[in-house]
Amino acid sequence: MATTPNNESAAPQNLPTAVEFEPPLACVRRILKTTLPASTNVGKDASAAFARSAGIFIIYLTACANDFARENRRQTITANDVLAACKELDFEEFTPKLEEFLESYRANEKRKKDAKAKAASVKAMDESSKPATPQSTASVNNPPRQEKDDESTEEEVATEEEDNAEEDHTAAAEPPSKKQKMDEGEE
Repeated sequence: MATTPNNESAAPQNLPTAVEFEPPLACVRRILKTTLPASTNVGKDASAAFARSAGIFIIYLTACANDFARENRRQTITANDVLAACKELDFEEFTPKLEEFLESYRANEKRKKDAKAKAASVKAMDESSKPATPQSTASVNNPPRQEKDDESTEEEVATEEEDNAEEDHTAAAEPPSKKQKMDEGEE
């Protein structure tokens, strides 16, 4: 049934619908396949019904968890709010597994954070122990620009800058030939 702006039962435009919260059918099928016996077949319409039901359940659980967050004068829903919502909605049998999952998730996140901090400190120590680097090759290859006399035009200066830029690109792209090396040695 299509809703029109004149239909009073239409949901407000800014509220999400259950379709927006449906998990992908591939994920639903994978869950069904792993939880049901191998001899059980699930039709496409049943998979779609499971996906829609999951979306509705997510909205319902979210609304209940949001109520717990607001009761505590918070705008952010926490894992504890979700646990309390599960208990409120009479899904208490799921809370032990959910608590177990949260413990392992938090421990894993802490390990990742600690490993990242350790890697950053090792990198900082490595950088502080390195000797000072010599001047960059750009300053060696490009001597300071000489002042032009008053007769030079802006066009000449721009052309000279373009020539220097082209030399930089070719020097970086190609190694010097034997003849260039010999010429540099003679100077």
